[in-house]
Amino acid sequence: MTDMYYFRSCTDMMSVSDNIDRLYNKTHTSEVTSELSDILDDMNKWQADTDTILQQLQNSKVAAVKAVSDCRAQLEKFLKKLEQESIKEIEVEYKILESQILEGRKRFVDSIDDLKNLKQLIAQASTNKAQLFVCTNLAEKKCATLEFNEMKRKTFNHAEVKFVPSKLLKSSVKKIKHLGEASAISSRNDNLILYKATKICDMNVGLKEDRSQDNCEIWGSCIIDDTVIFTDYSNHKLKRYDILSSSLIDYCDVPYTPYGVCRAGDTHVAVACKYGVQFVSIHNKLSFSRSMYINHECYSIAYSNNRLYITDTDKSLYMYDMSGNILKTVTSDKSGQPLFQCSKHITFNDKKDRLFVCDEYKGLVCFNAQCDYVETITYHNISPTGVYIDGHGNVIVADNKSQIIQCEREGQKRGIIVNKTGGSPLSVCIHHGLKKMFVSFYSSNTVEVYNVFWEDD
Repeated sequence: MTDMYYFRSCTDMMSVSDNIDRLYNKTHTSEVTSELSDILDDMNKWQADTDTILQQLQNSKVAAVKAVSDCRAQLEKFLKKLEQESIKEIEVEYKILESQILEGRKRFVDSIDDLKNLKQLIAQASTNKAQLFVCTNLAEKKCATLEFNEMKRKTFNHAEVKFVPSKLLKSSVKKIKHLGEASAISSRNDNLILYKATKICDMNVGLKEDRSQDNCEIWGSCIIDDTVIFTDYSNHKLKRYDILSSSLIDYCDVPYTPYGVCRAGDTHVAVACKYGVQFVSIHNKLSFSRSMYINHECYSIAYSNNRLYITDTDKSLYMYDMSGNILKTVTSDKSGQPLFQCSKHITFNDKKDRLFVCDEYKGLVCFNAQCDYVETITYHNISPTGVYIDGHGNVIVADNKSQIIQCEREGQKRGIIVNKTGGSPLSVCIHHGLKKMFVSFYSSNTVEVYNVFWEDD
């Protein structure tokens, strides 16, 4: 069989060099070059960020190893103190027993001295019958009253102090495999992915115990573990609900009208009231703890590193210590320009390095943890009234125009996750893990509950 070869005609092909004038587009090349530059800039930035993260990881390892050494040093210090206390106890027991033995020994020594003296007197009086008679009688009486057997009974035939190590301490130490718990903590760029939100219900937060049963005003909200706490301004209450079931767990009365609320440590929330801060225990049941009087109106509150940050729904931001001492008041930037027109809800981002204050007229006013002004982020046609952090790098902003906005860690807008709420929101809070979001409104018993999920879920 003869091999056959087929050749394709090249009549439809053309030379680039022959047609370069027709093919070349300077504008298109510039656009592609610009796009390449932008991509390269982004890639170089991500590479630099990754290098920074690797350095942070290495630094954290060094710090973690040092923490182990510090833990051992603290334990050694603690054990040294226990050692000193145990030695003190040995000394006490020794002194008690020693004094008892010395007391008995003294009785023997005294009696021996008396008997020796009497024996010597008898020997000296051997040639004097009268004197011998007297000494003999004295010796006889001494022997009769000596109660030698009783003295022997009260003496010790064994004495020592001992130390037996604590069985509880030994067994506890044996059970411990490490000085502490080592864990790797990381977070991915969740704030680069936009939430989707689907409304699931209108939750009625009115209670029969409310003084104004048909008119709650939920001005603030925050997530505590797997629950959400609301501040009911009208009814002077904190109300706590289970997130998954949206059912009431408990509530407590607050002495003053509550506005904002935030977590303040492991066991308490701090509530911004009209002229003060109310601390409420969240252990098991909500319960009144202590009050801190403030001589200005308190609207919203944030907590970080034993500091309280408070807005006054006017033109100021305040920083306090936990005893109520004012540390800083911020009203204007370095040039003297007012920073606020209406300072409202306030929160930190997840890294605690940026503080956000909602101003309905100016936007999101940003500070560092020392309350130094950083910048004001304005959004087109958005009036921020509430702000919350989901704990995964996302800043959730409630818009007075009935929108919920997702922003990145630094506050830049990412996108709209709810385009139309049931009214103008007062507060918003979100639980990233349980994928629930709660939005409250002025003069309403209704809190809107949303399922939130990633676009790729």
